[in-house]
Amino acid sequence: MRIVFITTGLATGGAEKMLAKLLSRLKDAQIEAGVVSLLPSGPVSKEIEALGIPLWHLGLDTPWRVPQAAVSLVRITQHFRPDVIQGWMYHGNLAAWWARGVAARQARLFWGIRQSLYDLGREKPLTRWIIRLGARLSPGVTAILYNSQTARGQHEAAGYAAARAHVIDNGFDTGRFGPDGVAYRSVREELGLAPEAKLIGLVARFHPMKGHEVFITAARQLVACRANVHFLLAGRDVSLDHSLFRDASGDPCMRGRLHLLGERQDIPRLTSALDIASSASSWGEAFPNAIGEAMSCGVPCVATAVGDVARIIGDTGFVIPIGDAAALANAWKHLLALPDGERQALGARARLRVIEHFSLERIAARYAALYRSESA
Repeated sequence: MRIVFITTGLATGGAEKMLAKLLSRLKDAQIEAGVVSLLPSGPVSKEIEALGIPLWHLGLDTPWRVPQAAVSLVRITQHFRPDVIQGWMYHGNLAAWWARGVAARQARLFWGIRQSLYDLGREKPLTRWIIRLGARLSPGVTAILYNSQTARGQHEAAGYAAARAHVIDNGFDTGRFGPDGVAYRSVREELGLAPEAKLIGLVARFHPMKGHEVFITAARQLVACRANVHFLLAGRDVSLDHSLFRDASGDPCMRGRLHLLGERQDIPRLTSALDIASSASSWGEAFPNAIGEAMSCGVPCVATAVGDVARIIGDTGFVIPIGDAAALANAWKHLLALPDGERQALGARARLRVIEHFSLERIAARYAALYRSESA
């Protein structure tokens, strides 16, 4: 079976990384894949190229390149002769619809929706238009693959065809992400922390929806009553260039406690070093990869109730209201008050939950089965 994936781009993000992880396992299912990125090369491009998978970048970073990109997409699709065309994210879905209609009418068309839809008004104007157009086109799609029940319900409320819907969770490589005592110690050495220091982390690019302001507010509340706690933040644009982080770093109560690492390539190592992982997102998330990765590492999580977070975490951590810094600080306080052994046991249960329900092998098998299914 031949499948061409058409993705919006390959920057460092949860949707892009999930695509690379899925591709790494589809070879085992005897699926020959190719990937088209509408945007120029990004960090995840190298991961896909390393898999030996054909990859094309259309360089669609300005509107005037649309005609050239459309012609290139048609030629690539005709050359690849796919059995399935899989769109990935909104713009990729629209491009996949175009490619099937013009160059591969015999192929089945799948869409991949990778985010929740709490408020259409928060999206960029072009994205809003594409989302609305997608609702009108969706009855003609073979299948729409969501990565959360929440995203499915929200999109169906916006007009997407319910009869085409399937939910396949994000999957996690529990071999790459796992408990690592060496990392736990070495990250503390890197940051100049005492071995007994407690480390709370947020791994996310800087964006209003990621809730960094809520995280910082909660951190200020926690340090007022808890000594020897530190905060690790990693992700694109997480730096002193932003006033939020400059102000927090200059706050006497936070000085030396806030560790801004920017975009890193050693996320498994950093995650394994945490005592608590968090997500403070306010919208957009459907199935946060950072939470699944932390659980895989045996780290208990505290996260806001966006997307399917409550279903992911289950009884292995805390789910708090969106935007509630006090609730976030109180949940951290509760976990830090536990004896180390109890907190580690909670993390071990979190890892087991990922292995049983969200392992990458299990999720990739579900994709492969659906691609081969005649009833999809």
